[in-house]
Amino acid sequence: MIKSVIHAGGESTRLREFFSGPKPLIPIEDHTLLWFHLQPLIKHKLIPEYIFTLRYEHKLVQDYIEKIKNKLNIKTDSIVEPKPLGRAGVVRLGIDKGIIDTDTSYLMSYPDDLIPVDIKELIDYASDVEKRGKSLIMVMAKRTINPFGVGETKKTGNMIELKHFKEKPELPLVDDHFANTGMMLFLPEAMKEFKNVPLDKGVIHPEYEIVPTLVKQNKVAVFLVDRWISVNHVSDYKNVLRMGSEKLLEFLKV
Repeated sequence: MIKSVIHAGGESTRLREFFSGPKPLIPIEDHTLLWFHLQPLIKHKLIPEYIFTLRYEHKLVQDYIEKIKNKLNIKTDSIVEPKPLGRAGVVRLGIDKGIIDTDTSYLMSYPDDLIPVDIKELIDYASDVEKRGKSLIMVMAKRTINPFGVGETKKTGNMIELKHFKEKPELPLVDDHFANTGMMLFLPEAMKEFKNVPLDKGVIHPEYEIVPTLVKQNKVAVFLVDRWISVNHVSDYKNVLRMGSEKLLEFLKV
């Protein structure tokens, strides 16, 4: 059994020209960024509980979750940061409060990452890699969208000509290199690492404090998806708006 931790405390700072509320509630047609993020997670009904870590305007997010949880048929809980603790710190807080159990596996993710992950396949894979001594699975993508324009050139004598140009293209990565989608499945052995996270040392994230240690110990496996959409900038938001609900759900394979 796995449960879900969704880090939903973000502020839509870089999208202020469109929306000034909590990032999970950014509207996409009749729904929100959080609603779309949840769709592949709830598809197979294999995750019995969703825990939301909250901070910025947390009451608005809590009200929204209360509004949709019955429609989505999910059980929810929440952890509110009393001060910025970081994604590792807030999990430690959840452990201290008895909301998070370190004997359980947790799929951790962020609402602004739209990932076409097959939860059934991921759970089956987790069972296999755990037997092989792994304690963390990072969901990574084969392709990613470049944050800048890319030009293809040809050199003619001492002159370089631009033959092709595309702004922020989606490109495959170098062989055996993949992009972090932000989604990670912490198995019980890795969950126990959060017990060592201090709550009085400022903002602490697992990507910096826990993941590197597990990599050094050869405890990390990778589950691949073809691509994902990260909504962090105005151009990303415009892209999902152009796609619309129908194409987004098709992309998410739900």
